Amino acid sequence: MSSSYTPPSGPNEPPQDGSPDEKPQEYVPAYGVPRAREGTSVKTAIGLIGLAALLGLLLLGALLWAITRVAPTLLPGGGEDPPAPPPTTAVAQPTATQEREPSASPSAATSNAQSPARTTEPARPMARGGNLEVPTEGALFTREGAFEETVLEEKSEYAIEVPEHEGPLLITWSVTSDRENAGVFLNAYESKGGDMTEHLGAVNSGQTGMMLIDADPNAPKTTVIYPEGNSDTEWKVQGFPASQMPRVERGAEITGGGPAVVALPAGEEQDYRFTSEEGVPRVEVYDKDDLSSWTQFEYGTGPVELDVTAGSAEQVIMVHADGEWTLEPR
Repeated sequence: MSSSYTPPSGPNEPPQDGSPDEKPQEYVPAYGVPRAREGTSVKTAIGLIGLAALLGLLLLGALLWAITRVAPTLLPGGGEDPPAPPPTTAVAQPTATQEREPSASPSAATSNAQSPARTTEPARPMARGGNLEVPTEGALFTREGAFEETVLEEKSEYAIEVPEHEGPLLITWSVTSDRENAGVFLNAYESKGGDMTEHLGAVNSGQTGMMLIDADPNAPKTTVIYPEGNSDTEWKVQGFPASQMPRVERGAEITGGGPAVVALPAGEEQDYRFTSEEGVPRVEVYDKDDLSSWTQFEYGTGPVELDVTAGSAEQVIMVHADGEWTLEPR
């Protein structure tokens, strides 16, 4: 703000607020004819003019100070201190005669950040249907043995150590001897002498069992498996990472002559018809990202025809059968 001072009008001066178009009028005091002023009144007027001028200068200075302090805060970014210059100890930039190291470039940094993805296993080939069975290659561990006498307890000489692993394992077990009434079954434990994690069940001569373990990430992991069974029984146990499941095109026809596991890629929901002429087959459907429980379970005594649906997410279908079967799209 600014302030201007208008000195009082003299006895014969026209008022200062008159319109410029009006002619000067003679000033007539309302209180009668003025008397002559004494000399001290002039000094008083000069003092008042000086005081008013001083106050005006003070107000003008205060206004300028306020403008210089407040105006910057009203601008974008106002009120903030300017960024400090980089310290003199910062890493020197390469000169024209220096070569940049490859890791210093943004593209190299991006490349290094994505390096873990490059170390993943390549995608497994996808079959166009056909005859399938349980996996036989890519096992995490394989153990074979024989019972000279019937074993109905967890004996350390038959303990199968399960290597450290991430995610679920597909366990397969079978009787490899031809003796009639031979059989073997498995129990899995979190540690020797610890709690049981899974009872995997029993198979007889000519049969193969198949089951997923450690599918629940919140449950204790299996570290040891104990086989038990009849005397004079030869057996074989294998463990496969879930990534070793064979992949088959969605909607392709699949056949088998025993147990099998199939991984289907994501896609539109697909209905299948399962048929089998013998045994007591059963079919389990899982979501690939949660193998801890099935989303569909079907079973029946042959001859049997079952309706099976694979959801739109990546799916896993497990077939438990002793004879021939067919899984065809509807």
